[in-house]
Amino acid sequence: MLEQITKLVEQISSSEVAKGGITSELTGAITKETGDSIINGLKDSVSAGDISGLTNLLSGQASNIASNPIVTGMIGNLVSGLVGKLGLSEGVAGSFANGVVPQVISAIVAKIQGGESGFDLSSIMGSLGQGGAGDLLGSLLGGKEGLGGAIDKLKGLF
Repeated sequence: MLEQITKLVEQISSSEVAKGGITSELTGAITKETGDSIINGLKDSVSAGDISGLTNLLSGQASNIASNPIVTGMIGNLVSGLVGKLGLSEGVAGSFANGVVPQVISAIVAKIQGGESGFDLSSIMGSLGQGGAGDLLGSLLGGKEGLGGAIDKLKGLF
């Protein structure tokens, strides 16, 4: 699941790099930093217990993706990484991050809503949790095992 998100990040960020006037030598590093920022932002939401915020965002219930707190956190982390690790100017990094992160999240939401293979909310949430609580969360959100599987996983946590 995370591999599919990473591929989506690669597609969107490489086109934004070309538009943003960023040198092509940095494309790979920028794409990696972008993917890390987005995936870590999603994982951080799970770790922080903001499950409802994350499910609202990924299910398309968030009204303005660009101003969503989870997304703004991802943008901030990406800007910091692009400036600190890759030496981009704050303006270029900010413009890139504000363009690419909402596009990636919107694309993920569209794929979930469109029922595209491999893009379902329970799989994404399960992969973000990396087992344990993440598997429980996926089960509660309608995974293959249903509530019975969720209860079994909950028992396994204690």
